[in-house]
Amino acid sequence: MGKTLDLGLRVELLSTDPHCHDVSLGLYRQVVDDAPRFTIHSYSRDSGVEERIAYLNKVMETMLGLEEVATAPGWLQFSCRRQHLRPLKRAFLDLCKLKTGTPLEVKPLTAFDKKAETELTVVPLGNGSYRTTAGSNNEKVTRRLAALTRGFVKLCEMEVIQDEKNDFRFPCGQDHHVLLGQMTYRAQNVRATMQEEEQIAARGKLSAPSQQN
Repeated sequence: MGKTLDLGLRVELLSTDPHCHDVSLGLYRQVVDDAPRFTIHSYSRDSGVEERIAYLNKVMETMLGLEEVATAPGWLQFSCRRQHLRPLKRAFLDLCKLKTGTPLEVKPLTAFDKKAETELTVVPLGNGSYRTTAGSNNEKVTRRLAALTRGFVKLCEMEVIQDEKNDFRFPCGQDHHVLLGQMTYRAQNVRATMQEEEQIAARGKLSAPSQQN
């Protein structure tokens, strides 16, 4: 009989991992000494599951900037000791799409934007603050810079810096460059990301007959 572990609160679930026997993987959170920490776990005992989780832990460290908890093997935390839960949950689902062994490369803070038809850059300002900029300046670019800023604010639970155009910051006051790099594509396409999150959240919930297709 399987044993249920005290892993804290499950904050996200990948119901089927196509890269590891279609097992389910959960992202769990505990708060110890006011510091949130996270672990990936599966109750499956299939071969390769431990290796899969070890790889995903490395992915989370490299691509999101998490670090190992020295006193708790298998647990990860942000250096600021805050949770940054919304971007973490979104990135967890995205990163689980990687096949075990895929080489890892941190995403840059510059990305081409199709609608702006130019590259947009997130410039670190220090102390967890950032600014969206572009090499060209026209009405289309201005709109996309504002949209990218709003995307980061919404998806990464950041704050707009008042009276500063396209400036925003993490409430924790610390930099998270690699996390923003990972979330740039999602921030560029925030509407589609929001719709996808709503669909994920609705899975498994009963709907009234009038709301069913």
